[in-house]
Amino acid sequence: MTRTSHLMTSIAIIGTGLIGKRHLNHVISEPLTRLAAIVEPLPAGKELAAEHGVPCYASVAELIAARDANEVYVDAAIVGTPTHTFFSHVPIGVQLIDAGLHALVEKPIAGTRKEAQLLVDAVEKAGGKAKVLVGQHRRFNPYTVALKSALNSGKLGKLLGIQGTWATKKGGNNYFSDWKILPAGGGTININMIHDVDLLRYLFGDIKRVYCEEGERTRGHPVEETGAVVLKFASGAVGTFFFSDATASPWCWEGATGENPDLVGQYSKDIYTIFGTHGSIQLPTLSLFTFDHLPDPEKDGNWLTRLSEDLSIRETLVGIVDVPPFTLQLQHFVRVCQGLEEPSCSALEGLRSVDAVEAIKVSMVERRVVEIE
Repeated sequence: MTRTSHLMTSIAIIGTGLIGKRHLNHVISEPLTRLAAIVEPLPAGKELAAEHGVPCYASVAELIAARDANEVYVDAAIVGTPTHTFFSHVPIGVQLIDAGLHALVEKPIAGTRKEAQLLVDAVEKAGGKAKVLVGQHRRFNPYTVALKSALNSGKLGKLLGIQGTWATKKGGNNYFSDWKILPAGGGTININMIHDVDLLRYLFGDIKRVYCEEGERTRGHPVEETGAVVLKFASGAVGTFFFSDATASPWCWEGATGENPDLVGQYSKDIYTIFGTHGSIQLPTLSLFTFDHLPDPEKDGNWLTRLSEDLSIRETLVGIVDVPPFTLQLQHFVRVCQGLEEPSCSALEGLRSVDAVEAIKVSMVERRVVEIE
């Protein structure tokens, strides 16, 4: 058994699909972490474990038993099982928490609020001995951090509304040959909209009411691909959000922020516009428009008055945006494991985002406004 130094956190990777391998690569590249083990019942898991010189277990129960027998040292685990089996995130997360292991659980943590509540209950029962961080890496993106700082500063005054877009054309590499086109876990809302819902909640607070109108299905699959959502926030702000994975468009988070390097040449297309009584701002350009250049902005500013454009917020990000959000999320997870910080996106936060996504899907299917408790 190899024990980490007190400055390092030993992490097991659960699930070796696309997202699991991505987490694994960040763990082995991060000086603050050490890959402890892999949990994967498929043969590919053993091959990957052998490649990295760590043990492979067929189940979380086997990992915990090996830990208890001092065969492996592990502080925490990252749950990266496939989205179409996201119902497994909860029982796996509960197993880890009950065993005293911290867990980074990929989004969405569950398919329903009832399932997500089980993980929240487990964390509460642990009393701080084991914590859950939900994998919402966009919260750590420097653009998000800068935008939230601007909103918190009061530069925009009272927030009135937001317009948002996530639109691109998914496909290639047999993208539609597996679970992504199945109702259980597939569809644009489960795969992509969950990120935007979490980000909207992070920036503007809880969502209290939604209405979603589904667009046309152009590819003959049994899952939604396009839709528009109207949102009402508890703060009083309102918003609209268009989502689609079937349109030729550069207006998606991954391309606009440069988070996905494969989307070359699609950067700097604003995807969020936030409106306030004193100013408005866009993301990712972070262009802030105000009447601050006037002697009395409150009195003299109106639609006939020229707005000033402030790019100083953008200028603070020079050199910072090169650090991948997954790296920043992992470093935060280490601090959570060490008791230095509370989870940025807790199990309860994950539950509330599941709440909102569930409401959007119900609204889309039943064609009605849905209130969120």
